[in-house]
Amino acid sequence: MKTTSKIINMKIILITILLFLVVIWIYPYLWVAIASFKDATDITGTGLLPKKPLTLSHYKFIFVTANEIGRTPFLRALVNSLFISISVTFLVIAISSLAGYALAKHDFRGKKFLNNFVIFQMLFPSILFLIPVFLVVKTLKMIDTYQGMILPFIASPWGVFLFYQFFKGVPNDIIESVRIDGGGELLIITRIVIPLSKSIITIVGMFTFMQRWDEYLWYIVLNKNNNYMPLTTVLAGYMKTYGEKLGEQMAGVVILTFPIIVLFLIFRKSFTQGITMTGLKG
Repeated sequence: MKTTSKIINMKIILITILLFLVVIWIYPYLWVAIASFKDATDITGTGLLPKKPLTLSHYKFIFVTANEIGRTPFLRALVNSLFISISVTFLVIAISSLAGYALAKHDFRGKKFLNNFVIFQMLFPSILFLIPVFLVVKTLKMIDTYQGMILPFIASPWGVFLFYQFFKGVPNDIIESVRIDGGGELLIITRIVIPLSKSIITIVGMFTFMQRWDEYLWYIVLNKNNNYMPLTTVLAGYMKTYGEKLGEQMAGVVILTFPIIVLFLIFRKSFTQGITMTGLKG
C-alpha cells in the first residue's frame, strides 16, 4: 500500500509540475491572442483579461485599411504563403519518400556514396548556401517568381534520411511477395510503402510546412514584387511601418501562427506516433 501511495503521489507531483510548465509556455501566446481582440487603449497594463469590450478592428485594419493606403494585401500574402508552403511540402514528401525507398530497398552502384552524401548535407546550415543558391536562381531568371521560392527547397536531405531509416525497418518479405505476384514498383509504393509510412509523412510534412511558413530571409532576399510576397515578409513590413499599433501587430502574429496550430491539432496523433517510431529506429 505504501508503495502504491508513493507512486500516486509522484504522479500527482509530476502532473502538477507539467501543468505549471504548460501554463508558463502557453501564457505568452494566450496574451497575444487575447490582445489582438482588445481595444487599443486596453492592451498594455491591464493584464490578461480585457476590461473593455472585445473588437475586430485590428483584424479589419490589416485586411482592409492597410490595403487601401497602399500596403501589400494581407489576404494576398496569406494565399502566397499557403501556396508556397503546401507546394514545397508536397514535393518534399514525394521526392524524399521515393529517394528513401530506393536507398533502403534497392542495391545499385553508388548507393553508399549517396547515403553518405545525404548525411553530409545535413551537417551544414542552409544559410551557408544562400549566396550560391541565389546566384543559380538568378541565372535561371527566377527572381520575383513562385518557382524561385519553391524549387530550391524541394530536395530535403533530412526528409530522405528519415524515410530511409523508416523503410529499412520494413520487412523485405512483404515487398518480395508483391513482386512474386507480379506487382511492379508503382504498386509496391502505392499499396505498401505509402500506407505504412503515414506517420513519417506527417512528421516530414509538418516540419517542412512549418519551416517554409516561417521562412523570412530567403523570401526577403529573393523577392521584391508585392504580388509574390508571403506573410512573413509582409508582417515584418507592417510591424516596421505600424510599430505603434500593438493590436494590429498581435493580430498579424495570430494569423501567422494559426495554420501551424490547426495542423498540429489535426495531425497530433500521427505526429506523436511518428516521433516514437523514429526514436525507436534511430
